[in-house]
Order: sequence, then C-alpha cells, then structure tokens
Amino acid sequence: MNDQNLRRFVALLIDFLLVSIAYSVLINLVPETLMSLEATGIKVRFVLAPDAFLLLGFLYFIACDLLNEGESLGKDIMGLQIRGSKGDLLSLRNRIYRTLLKIVSLIFWPVALVVFFWKERNLTLQDYGVKSTVALRRKTLSAP
Repeated sequence: MNDQNLRRFVALLIDFLLVSIAYSVLINLVPETLMSLEATGIKVRFVLAPDAFLLLGFLYFIACDLLNEGESLGKDIMGLQIRGSKGDLLSLRNRIYRTLLKIVSLIFWPVALVVFFWKERNLTLQDYGVKSTVALRRKTLSAP
C-alpha cells in the first residue's frame, strides 16, 4: 500500500470517527420513551441502529459536498483533494453522485475492495463512476 492509499484509508477512518461521535451523541440524546412505540396493543421496539448511522454518514458526506467542494474533513486533515479526470474541480452534481456511490461502496465493501485493487489503478467505485481521482493537495507557498 503506497502513501496516498494509506492517507485515503486514514481519511476514511477519521470520517467514520466523526460520524460515530455524532451517532453516539444522537443515541444518548434520544429519550428512552421515544425508543418504543405502541400500536394497536402491540409493543414495537424502535432501535436506532445501522439506519441512523448510515443516514448520519450520508448527511455528513453531503454536507462536505456542499460546503467543502466534496472533500471530507478526513481528506482535509490528510492533505488530499478530489479532482476530475482533467484535474478540475468536480461539479456539485458529480460530487453528490460520488457521495451516493461512496455510500453504496461502503454497504458493499467487498466489491468496492476488489474494484479498488483491480488493475492496480487504486480507484474506488465512486472514482470510476464520476471519473474522479484523489491526489495529494499541492502545497502552496505563503508569503511571510
């Protein structure tokens, strides 16, 4: 695994950590009385489980698409940027498509893993879908 792939993996872990923290806060803020519903004498237990985690993850990545040109906080921390096949910024539409494909690839992670290592191109399912790539952010020199 090269340096860039390691950075991508760590960025994903950072993003999962942030979504997990939000999920934990949500679970602890929802009162126990709202967790169970009764309908026609049958007690139904509502559990905030993978559905809420998936929803929070989706909202997190959509917020990154809208506010940070498609780059998650994990990618920012790891110094990565998303670019189109010609090196340009992705349009909002492509960033949202990329997020939808990212959610699909996280659900079907074995397939996404095979796609990532296929032909050693190191492109994810979402990269193939919108013709994007993730590269190291160019360092800019700041004036003193």
